[in-house]
Amino acid sequence: ISICLWKFRGEFSKIKAEPILILKLLMLGFFLLQSSRGTALWLGGATVNVLPFLVAAVALLDGPYAGGAFGFAGGVLLNLNSAGVEGFASLSLGLFGILFGLFGAYYLRNILFSALAGGMVCMAVESFFAYIFHDLLIYGMSLPQAMGLFGRQLLLSLPVGALAYVLVSAVHRRFTEESL
Repeated sequence: ISICLWKFRGEFSKIKAEPILILKLLMLGFFLLQSSRGTALWLGGATVNVLPFLVAAVALLDGPYAGGAFGFAGGVLLNLNSAGVEGFASLSLGLFGILFGLFGAYYLRNILFSALAGGMVCMAVESFFAYIFHDLLIYGMSLPQAMGLFGRQLLLSLPVGALAYVLVSAVHRRFTEESL
C-alpha cells in the first residue's frame, strides 16, 4: 500500500503506509499503557512518560517531518488525558520532534543513547513548564519536591523509553531494508 503525499516543495513522493500505521499503533499502545488505571506504573506520585522517548526515536530515525507529526499526535493524546495547560503537550512534542529531527540529522548518530538523551531533554523542558504553570501556581510545590518528582519520573521512563527505541528501530530497519 502506498500513499501519495504532497510535500512542501511541490513534488509527490511515495510513502509506505505500513510503517506509519505500525508506529501509530505503537504510540497508541504506549499511551494506553502509561495512562490507563490498571497498567500505569507509579512511584511516589510519578508516572511513566514514554511519549517523549518515542518521539525522539522517530525523529532520530525518520527525520524531522515524521518526528513533528508523531510529536503532535502524541501531544494530542496527552492533552486528552491531562489536566495541564491545554495544547501545551501538542505544541511542545511537535516542536521537539521537528527540532530533534533536524539536530539529529546533522549532529547525532542513530543509537540508543542519542534517543534517550533527546527524550530526557524533552522531559526536562516539559517538567520545567509543568512546574511553573501547574505545580507552583496551583499547588505551591517547592523546587526540591519538583526535582524529586522529575527524578522518579525519569527513573521510571528510561527503561520503557529504551524499549520504545528498540521497537521503533526494528520497524525502521524492516521497512528501509524492504525498500532497497
